Amino acid sequence: MNEVILKIRDKYENMSRGDKKISDFILSHGTECLRMTTIDLARESEVSSASIIRYVQKLGFEGLEEFKLALASAGAREHDNDWGVMDLIISPEDSIDDLCQKLGQMQTTAMKDFFYQLDRESLARAIAVLKKSRRIYTLGIGASMMPAYDLFHKLKRADFNVFYSQDTNMVMEFFNYLDERDSVVAFSYSGQSKEILYACEAARERGVVVIAVTRKSASPLAGLADICLFVPNQERAMRIGAFTSRHTSLSMTDLLYLGMIQDSLDTMEVELIKTRKLVERLKVKSSATDT
Repeated sequence: MNEVILKIRDKYENMSRGDKKISDFILSHGTECLRMTTIDLARESEVSSASIIRYVQKLGFEGLEEFKLALASAGAREHDNDWGVMDLIISPEDSIDDLCQKLGQMQTTAMKDFFYQLDRESLARAIAVLKKSRRIYTLGIGASMMPAYDLFHKLKRADFNVFYSQDTNMVMEFFNYLDERDSVVAFSYSGQSKEILYACEAARERGVVVIAVTRKSASPLAGLADICLFVPNQERAMRIGAFTSRHTSLSMTDLLYLGMIQDSLDTMEVELIKTRKLVERLKVKSSATDT
């Protein structure tokens, strides 16, 4: 695994402007960096030589040479664009193959970053809370509606007492009956959605554990939550679609779901087969005579 590259991307959002300039150059010119001196790298990154030394030390290296050894062992390649801070950049000239390659690379990078920065202890705590909850409420609007509904559907099919609604007014009506036996899983990539924050504040007032699935950055939601499950902060405020955030948030729902059912797999398998058979009755079967 490209540990040094993942570490840079993981810390990128909270870096200073100068450190981001260094990171941008390294992430897009990894192979070239292996042949550069401190002065060379400073010139190309438009920072001082002292900034380069401080930069590598912040990443845990004694000096540039140790950093370059780690960079080399990470697998520096001629195609350094694969290392970049990924954002879906398309152009009118892109072919279908180009679009497929860009989207595939973006998702691959997002998942590497997701598992690198994943706090396993927080995930285990969240699963433990959900397992003992009387009722579970999932929250999400806009693009974050998809992972909220996905977790609701998975847990509901597994016969957990879980609730989800797109109607914020209805959610707040039901929150009147919350108490410390319940839990809330709030999805918001930005961590700033007023509807989600209002609901979480109401839940906290009633002693409910709030689990937030949000980007790895300071936000009002992260400040409200008892447990934060962070996804990589890879998408800019101005974006053409929720690509990496949707992908990684859905992966978090998968991990929560798997953790919830792993202690009762034998029983769960039987019940899931039953639900599948019920749904199959709604499907029209084709026959050899169909035209």
